[in-house]
Amino acid sequence: MRVYNLWIVLFFLNTTSFAQSIDIKKHIAFLSSDSMNGRLIGSKEELICACYIADIFNSYNLKPLSKNGFVQPFMTKYNYNPHHSDSFIELQGHNVVAFLDNNASKTIVIGAHYDHIGKNEFNLSMISSDKSKTQVHNGADDNASGVAAVLDLARRLSSNKLIEKSNFVFVCFSGEEIGLNGSKEFLIKNKSIMKFDAMINMDMIGRMDSFHNLYIGGVGTSKNFRETIDKLKPLDFKLNIDSSGIGPSDHTSFYLDSISVLSFFTGTHEDYHKPSDDLEKINFLDLEKIIQYIEEIAIELSNRSSIEFIANGKKNQTKSSFKITLGIMPNYSNFEKGLLIDDVFEGRPAFNSGLKRGDIIIKIGNDNVDNIYDYMKCLSKLIKGSSINITIIRANKQEVRELLIPK
Repeated sequence: MRVYNLWIVLFFLNTTSFAQSIDIKKHIAFLSSDSMNGRLIGSKEELICACYIADIFNSYNLKPLSKNGFVQPFMTKYNYNPHHSDSFIELQGHNVVAFLDNNASKTIVIGAHYDHIGKNEFNLSMISSDKSKTQVHNGADDNASGVAAVLDLARRLSSNKLIEKSNFVFVCFSGEEIGLNGSKEFLIKNKSIMKFDAMINMDMIGRMDSFHNLYIGGVGTSKNFRETIDKLKPLDFKLNIDSSGIGPSDHTSFYLDSISVLSFFTGTHEDYHKPSDDLEKINFLDLEKIIQYIEEIAIELSNRSSIEFIANGKKNQTKSSFKITLGIMPNYSNFEKGLLIDDVFEGRPAFNSGLKRGDIIIKIGNDNVDNIYDYMKCLSKLIKGSSINITIIRANKQEVRELLIPK
C-alpha cells in the first residue's frame, strides 16, 4: 500500500512538472512566433504580446499596479541615427505590470523585457542589413525566455500562501532593445506609488552553454545577496558571480535609482540578434531548473527583514564604488559623446542644480563624461557636503552649473 501511494505521489509530481513545462514552452512559442514579427516596440505585435501577458497575469488573480489596468503605455524617443542628435522618432511602448499584494512593508520587483528587434527596422541585427530587413528576428532566448520565467514565477509565487513578508511586482518591459527605455519609464511612473526594495531581472536564460554557466550580476548591491547565493547554491549549474549592478539590461535602471538588483543570464550565443534565435534551440529542462532556483532566491529574500542597498557599479569589486547619486535616469544608447538625461528626480542634486530631461552631461568637475561608465567613475569621486561644476549641453549650447552634494 505504501509503495502504491508513493507511485501516486511521484506520478502527481511528474505530471505537475510536465504541465508547468508545457506552459513555459507555450509562452515562448507565442512570443517568438513569426506572426509576432519580432515584437518591435511601437508595433501592433508588441501590443498583442502585451495583452497576452496581461491575460496571463489576470488568470493568476494578480492586481494591476495602475488603476488603468495591467498595461501601462508610455511614449519614448529613439535616435535612429547615432551620428545626428536630432534624428529621433517617437514611439509608444507598453509595459505590463502586475501586483501581488501581501500587505507587507517590503516589495520585490521581478522583471524581464519582452520586446525584440522586429525585422531589424532599427539596424540592431548582427547580420547584414540588406538580408536582415526581410527576416523576422523571433528572439526566443532574447527575451521570450525571461518573460516565460516572469510568468511562471508569478504563477508560483501567487499560489504560495506562506509568503507574507514581501509584496511582489511582476513587470514585462518594452523598449529594452533601444536603451532600457521601458524600465526607466516604469520607475518614473511608479516610484511615487510604492518603494521598491529589490529587483530581480532575467534576460536570455534559455540557452545554457556546455559548461552550464549561470551568470548572476548585482550580487554586490546588497549585503544580503552573497549570503543568499551561497546558501542556495544549485547543484545543476556553475555560478559565475559579478558584483556590479550595471549591465546591458533593465536591472541597470533600478540600480541607478539606488535599488538592489540581481540579474540572471546564461550567456551569449551565435544566434544573438539574428533570425535564428528560435524556439527549438531553447533548453527547456535547464530553463525550468533556473526558474525554480530564482524562485528559491525570491522566497529567501522575501523572508529577510530588509534588503539594504549598496552602491557597486564596477565589475568584480568587493567594495562600494560610490555612495552618492545625482538622481537622474540616464540614456544608454546612441550618443558618441556625453550622457543623455532621460529624466531627473525631484528633490535630488541634479534637480536642485536645474538639470532637465534632454540635457547631455559632458563633464563633471575636470573629468570628461563620454558614457555611462565615465559617469559612474565620476560619482565615485564625489564628496558629501561639497560642490562641483557640471558641464552640460542644452539646446546645442554648452552650460556650466554648480552641483551641490548633500551631506
